[in-house]
Amino acid sequence: MATLAVARRPVSRQRRSVLSLLQGYWRAFRKRRQRERLLVSLHDLSDRELMDIGLTPSDIDCIVAGRAIERLRDGTKYPWPSRGVM
Repeated sequence: MATLAVARRPVSRQRRSVLSLLQGYWRAFRKRRQRERLLVSLHDLSDRELMDIGLTPSDIDCIVAGRAIERLRDGTKYPWPSRGVM
């Protein structure tokens, strides 16, 4: 049985850049859909359920957008001086 060798052409740079662009769009689309699902899920919770997990209704948009993490990180005070240990 003879094997048939298939010659593959190297993918051009232009094709790779288009593929990476499409992959970036697809990733962004999936992340947006995930944020939308999270937003809907959190809005479906009652005020009591939100309080149980330590949130208020006004926190939902900030948390879904990911800005809450940076805000918490920026407000963190470290117990050790930045120049070294005393």
